[in-house]
Amino acid sequence: TQIKEVVFVQAGSGTKTLKVDWGLFEFTPDITPAANQNAAITQLPLTNPGIFSSAATVSNLVTSKTFVTNNYQGSGVNSFGGLVLGYTSPVNFTTQFPSGIVFRIDSPNVTTVGLEIKDINNNVWKARLVNILSTGQKYFIDLAQIEGIDLTQIKEVVFVQAGSGTKTLKVDWGLFEFTPSITPAANQNAA
Repeated sequence: TQIKEVVFVQAGSGTKTLKVDWGLFEFTPDITPAANQNAAITQLPLTNPGIFSSAATVSNLVTSKTFVTNNYQGSGVNSFGGLVLGYTSPVNFTTQFPSGIVFRIDSPNVTTVGLEIKDINNNVWKARLVNILSTGQKYFIDLAQIEGIDLTQIKEVVFVQAGSGTKTLKVDWGLFEFTPSITPAANQNAA
């Protein structure tokens, strides 16, 4: 009545494979670039992109209402941090985005990043965005893929970078709070 573990043992020399279809395993899916790269980007509600970090230095540079660059410098293998799109009022993904969500990312030095979607009860769905290129690619997430959270009460969407070194992630999604810079006119003699 108090089973602690179930162990499958393989013995002898040589390569062996065992496939087990049983139970509910903790699972983090890999999300590859969308098959339809012409899909429209899903605009999220307005937010001011935030950061989080542990043993890392992280910053954001918002360059338009829909584009942010997340810069990460991890000091060790256990470092992590990234970009947080947080909402003071929960977002109902099921009514606002019934067809799923689409966003574009790229990176000059990262091929995989974590994605976390968190509800108001702090339940978190995790995925890995894989095959990231240095030119923007769109990623599509069907809401049916997202499990274990209340899709009607989303409070955060988080991009997670980890490990040591310098890493850059460019996210085309928005809407972001943005104040454009206005530089002096090139022609100072203009009327």
